[in-house]
Amino acid sequence: MTDATIAAYSSPPEQAAIARYRRAIRAQKAWKALDFARLAVLWLAIYTSSIVLLDVFYNIFIMLALGLFAISGLKIDRTNLIFFLFLAVYNLGALTAFQPHIGFEWSREFVIGTGFVATTGVFFCLMMNEDTNRRLDICKSAFIVGALQTSVLGILGYFDVAGLGATFSLYGRASGTFRDPNVFGPFLVLPALYLLYDLIHFGRWKIVKAPVFVIIMLALLLSFSRGAWGGIVVGSVCVLAMSYATTDSKVLRLRIVTGCVIFLIVVAMVLAVALSIDEVAKVFADRFVLQKDYDSGPSGRFGNQARAFPELLDRPFGYGPNRHGLFFPENPHNVYMMAFSSYGWLGGLTFMAFIGATVYIAVKNIFTRTPYQHHAVVISSALIPHILQGFQIDSDRWRHLFFLYGVCWGIAGVNRRWIILNGKRKAPVEALNAS
Repeated sequence: MTDATIAAYSSPPEQAAIARYRRAIRAQKAWKALDFARLAVLWLAIYTSSIVLLDVFYNIFIMLALGLFAISGLKIDRTNLIFFLFLAVYNLGALTAFQPHIGFEWSREFVIGTGFVATTGVFFCLMMNEDTNRRLDICKSAFIVGALQTSVLGILGYFDVAGLGATFSLYGRASGTFRDPNVFGPFLVLPALYLLYDLIHFGRWKIVKAPVFVIIMLALLLSFSRGAWGGIVVGSVCVLAMSYATTDSKVLRLRIVTGCVIFLIVVAMVLAVALSIDEVAKVFADRFVLQKDYDSGPSGRFGNQARAFPELLDRPFGYGPNRHGLFFPENPHNVYMMAFSSYGWLGGLTFMAFIGATVYIAVKNIFTRTPYQHHAVVISSALIPHILQGFQIDSDRWRHLFFLYGVCWGIAGVNRRWIILNGKRKAPVEALNAS
């Protein structure tokens, strides 16, 4: 019997109930379609963050994602408010330092860029307050696919296959779809750590993930970014050590130890194959040093930083946004000094406090036993070396870094609520080790 026939022989109250049921079904289908659209746009936003050569796509998709999530509702946790306050005061310092240089194009673009990445950080933080693991899995997938694509292009560019070297390499180093090998390399750290975690925990699709991991590691090596090399070493140690420390399973701990051995073998094999190529070995030997010629000396990077420091103590508003290069041969290549140089005492002190609070939150997330711990281990393990890398590079507007900031603080919020709802009860092991 059809719905129309049922309605024809039903009483008015029954017909009203049928109408309500139909509206509920339509609303449910519309919500599912909206949720699918949100997740699809989120995936595209994360994926296109790997294509910096055409950054307009990321700008479009991240703003579209922000709009879709905002329209359908974004919840706020009180932990998020601390994150917002840090970014708000930091950007207030930016606007204050910007006022005397409002007509200077470099400063204007710099302040706009800071505001943009801060906005994306807020979005990623708020996004975590609902459907956390599913959304993080979407981001993880997009990062890995984007990293694989840019890694393959970077490797092809490095070896100038089909003339791709002019587009996907720079200064004799792989750069992929990035404008700078020193950003390309660090971008690969997070997806590499996700794959490492999955391989260690024997997640699904190991046969597929293992070669992807090797490709990304090779591209990271060919970026010849000392920061990226240090980042993957520190991050890998953190992932392995924290995975071991946060599990109660003896079987899993044995797997982790075995995985460490396999990881070292894979790294050794990648290095052996890469360094067997004379060109690679030559650049590797040149880059594998703590200090380059341009780092040392009174006019080198560290010499310029030493001369700038006492001057910044006498300048409450710094040199102005992105104006350090007007006083010295180049920017300081130190994100902490850059904060004082560009945004004055207010911006610099706020940024230092923000970094300290973020490190505390990141470490706390790792040891908080909730269903989000497996993501927290990887996110924090990627974030900590990025924070350390800030001492030797200007990373203040890296898109993937503000993703890490936002997600780190977002996980802290959902951890707090989970503990309130579940008390001290530990999350189930299968939730912690989901892949």
